[in-house]
Amino acid sequence: MKKGARFLWSLHRITGAVIALFFLMWFVSGLVLVYHSFPRVDKAVQYEKMETLPSSLPDINSYLEQIPDKGKIRKINVRRFQGQTLFSVATKDSTYTFCTDTLQPVKPVTFDYIRQVAQDWVNAPILKIDTLHRREQWIMYSRYEREMPIYKFYFDDKEKHQLYIAARSGEVLQFTSSTQRFWAWVGYIPHTFYIPFLRQNTDAWTNTLTVAGIIAMLAGLTGLYVGVSILYRRYKQRRTFDNPYRKRWYRWHYALGLILGVLIVTWGLSGALSLQRIPRWIIPIEGDYSVSPEKLRGKSFPVDRYKLDYRQLKEAYPDLKQVEWTYYSDLPVYEIIAGNRTLMIDASSPEVKDLFLPEETIARAIKKMHGEDTPFHISMIDQYDEYYLSIDNTRPLPVYKVEIDNNDRSVYYIDPATGNHKYLSTNRKVKKWLFSAFHYLNIRWLVERHTLWTIAMWTLCLGGASLSLTGVWLGIRFIFRKLRRGKRKQCL
Repeated sequence: MKKGARFLWSLHRITGAVIALFFLMWFVSGLVLVYHSFPRVDKAVQYEKMETLPSSLPDINSYLEQIPDKGKIRKINVRRFQGQTLFSVATKDSTYTFCTDTLQPVKPVTFDYIRQVAQDWVNAPILKIDTLHRREQWIMYSRYEREMPIYKFYFDDKEKHQLYIAARSGEVLQFTSSTQRFWAWVGYIPHTFYIPFLRQNTDAWTNTLTVAGIIAMLAGLTGLYVGVSILYRRYKQRRTFDNPYRKRWYRWHYALGLILGVLIVTWGLSGALSLQRIPRWIIPIEGDYSVSPEKLRGKSFPVDRYKLDYRQLKEAYPDLKQVEWTYYSDLPVYEIIAGNRTLMIDASSPEVKDLFLPEETIARAIKKMHGEDTPFHISMIDQYDEYYLSIDNTRPLPVYKVEIDNNDRSVYYIDPATGNHKYLSTNRKVKKWLFSAFHYLNIRWLVERHTLWTIAMWTLCLGGASLSLTGVWLGIRFIFRKLRRGKRKQCL
């Protein structure tokens, strides 16, 4: 065997011995992830438990007059909280909150109130309450740092629910059951290394996943090379393509490696790219890698643009719970919570009607983003395409598809009912293929044939797990052989 081939053979055995156990875990947990994601608060339940606004609502103009820097208003909100109707105005530097229906000041959030919220969520005895000052397993996002301290309630019910409530705002941040936590421990958490000591440092977490993916890709590449080389030499010697190994574990590992070697390589590559961008030196980016909603929606404008009196919303939606003043380009919009859902209401006319962004509004927003002279094309699509897919058919349709004639070949998919968008550049399109297509089989032809997609996912995951299991056993035997040889040398 030549030195280069011998080196690759050794590299495969070393990387394989290290990574095979992780591969086994990734394939099994990945299959779990298809059906069980990380637990999160159900927004519909959260909205359902909000207080309903009263029939009598105030004229907001008298409160706006009290805002010293009203020319810099960023956000306006009306909601019901602790039995009070609260009107909040956020500016660049401050937030002002008024109680509109009584002469009382705004009630502070107390522990008694938070305890009552917890009992409203779970009608069961509270076993204990922890006060958290740092993130833990189920509240790992950095935004939770701003909410500290957080109360964690443990309930004595069948599902052993745990509820997290922010002490400052009284907002429910997380809600988990024992079933959800179990599936997270066998699915999402091991698959993504989502453990506190690692996840709390985002750079360390990202780099760990990247390095693990690179090692996995190396194990796959070297194994594929060795397997094909052995097959080629076997054919040259005997003119036959047969398995050269006689021992069962070697035979299975070799056969599965030849069949699934490409999968291992692509899965390792996509895993390494899961939290990374495609480097600019490979696929240049002229504009932003992603476009924030604020940039596309534009800047705020005076409240007098809202032709629809927000108080009419209560007549149209008796279960109205919150109203927020927002906008899209030059179009005023109310974002409301009614019952257990959110709705966007067009505020540009005096009558209550659901938002449906006209093409002209989309065009003006695009021109603000990319310049008046940049060519673009807008079309309405009512079917998913290769870059706008949904395995569970939850992405909204129809949507505007906006194709920009620039160096990034930018594409927007914009929901006319909400203004929410998905943005792609050439760089992000390449990542779609290298990550989403390889990792989730997020390919239109497969996604549109859901049964076939499911069969392919199960087949590949079980096949990969079987290959990894043989690799784990061979890796253990390889390590023990090395240890025995080391002991023999010491004896000599």
